Amino acid sequence: MPPDDGHGRRDYDVVVVGGGVVGCAIAWRLSFTTARVALVEAAHDVGEGASKGNTGIATSGADCAPGTLEADLVTRSSPRWEELCASLDTPWRRIGTLAVAMSAQEERGLQHLREQAVRNGCRSELLSGSEARALEPLVSPRALAAVHIPDDGIVDSLRLVIGYAELAARNGVDVLTGAPVTGFDRDGGRIAGVRTARGRLAARFVVNAAGIEAGRISALAGGDEFEMWPRQGQYLLLDRELGGRFAKIVGGVPTELTRGIYCVPTTNGSLLLGPTAVDSSYPGEKAVDSDTLDAVFAAAQRLVPAVRRDQAIKLFAANRPASDPVYRVGPDSRVGNLVHAAGIRSTGVSSSPATADLVHSLLADAGAPVEAEDASAQTALAPLPRLLGHPDPERLLHLDPRYGQVVCACEQVTAAEIAAACAMRVPPRSLDALRKRTRAAGGRCQGTVCLAGVSFLLSLHMGMQPWEIPVGEPEATLGVAS
Repeated sequence: MPPDDGHGRRDYDVVVVGGGVVGCAIAWRLSFTTARVALVEAAHDVGEGASKGNTGIATSGADCAPGTLEADLVTRSSPRWEELCASLDTPWRRIGTLAVAMSAQEERGLQHLREQAVRNGCRSELLSGSEARALEPLVSPRALAAVHIPDDGIVDSLRLVIGYAELAARNGVDVLTGAPVTGFDRDGGRIAGVRTARGRLAARFVVNAAGIEAGRISALAGGDEFEMWPRQGQYLLLDRELGGRFAKIVGGVPTELTRGIYCVPTTNGSLLLGPTAVDSSYPGEKAVDSDTLDAVFAAAQRLVPAVRRDQAIKLFAANRPASDPVYRVGPDSRVGNLVHAAGIRSTGVSSSPATADLVHSLLADAGAPVEAEDASAQTALAPLPRLLGHPDPERLLHLDPRYGQVVCACEQVTAAEIAAACAMRVPPRSLDALRKRTRAAGGRCQGTVCLAGVSFLLSLHMGMQPWEIPVGEPEATLGVAS
């Protein structure tokens, strides 16, 4: 971290505001340059906003409106996923999507989807119902037709955000969490500093990647006026018993208003149903309701009759940023050293690599010192061996005896994996943050069995008493007595 100037200020070439998938991807891209970079995030950990609650689909772009910046960035990102995820120790599989028509009206909509795919240069094929079931036997026997998009994939979006941030930090980016932006210092028509709850950062350039808060950040900086609002999605997470049987992502036919409800097999083997899309006015609203979840379940079961409600292990809601227009990626018209990466809605994960490249180019065009590449930068994270699914568990025991201490039985998370997570440059500071890195307490029992052991190990690494360990944000502790 650059030293302060004696007045609590630190000096950076670029300060990225927002630690979601877009902000962390931008910090990752800039970390390969010689620029001095900081990323500031209001929450206690990166990936706590929309990035924490999405489907984990990395679309190839077939369902994006042709000719838009969104379509361009998504289609440019799609071919890179195998190499990128390997470098970020992030699970990824290119399994393809089936958009399934269950009625004559929906069948007519498939032609529009197919035309979009062709215009975006994405592979796709129109299938009969029986051909769709040959690819995914779980699809309803009542399905009339489907479009197969073979290049869509699934990614562990939480590990992706962590991977971006961790590699950036190892390359010298200062990742400052628990640092909400409270204001900006101006020098004429430019930003001179970013004020946060953790002190002032002198900044030559600022990137606004604050998600739902991007409009507020722009206003604080004296930049362009635009409105952002939360669009809530509710989800059901189902057990591996069914999720492990899926070969494809299964969804309905997208409309002008929504991409619809999906059945998404996760990289971990579970099954995600959702999301809904309801605009609201309160970014912190994450409550679920039975009527909405009933509708999600009914829509999923219509596509896949094998879906059962008793397979659900978790219900949750998350807010993603909504705006009009979407994909506001470009320089501010009022503030010469402010670049926006805002309005990036549900395809933030899918477009993140190319969005990061675009912001890097925009900064270079604006005069930021980001063009010189750092030859000494680390290009990949060494894969962390994990017990779950490992072909040779005995070798892991020789590597570290703590692999023999299974703390989370559902996900087979060991003491060795928890120790490795706590040794990261961007370490977990809560049980939720540890779950994002290791999946501890994220399986079938949702921590019912393992929470005591997981919290005890985390307390040892954090130097705290177990009852002091935050569940999420620092004020939300386990709440048990000493």
